[in-house]
Amino acid sequence: MLVQLRKHQSPAVQITVGELTLEPALHRITVCGKEPSLTAREYRILELLMKNPTKIFSKQEIYESAWDSYYMGEDKTINVHISNIRQKLRRYTEQEYIETVWGIGFRMTQA
Repeated sequence: MLVQLRKHQSPAVQITVGELTLEPALHRITVCGKEPSLTAREYRILELLMKNPTKIFSKQEIYESAWDSYYMGEDKTINVHISNIRQKLRRYTEQEYIETVWGIGFRMTQA
């Protein structure tokens, strides 16, 4: 008996914010055509922000999304990860993509 498998191919979805491009199907983010070396958590944080560019995310929302766990007040953890993402993106562009909204959280920069 011959079984033929067909791959279901849906159109590739890309999200672009300035010089950043997110390709969720490939689990890839590029900036100016270069692929920064992001950890899994950094990728998930940036993906969350890019998929919702106008929304301000609290540290709790970011933590629960990136860690799939309840937020236990790990305030510095999110700050360190955001700082690391900014540094990695800065290697390829001077554009700041993550904005700190003091007292609330973070969002993509409205350029």
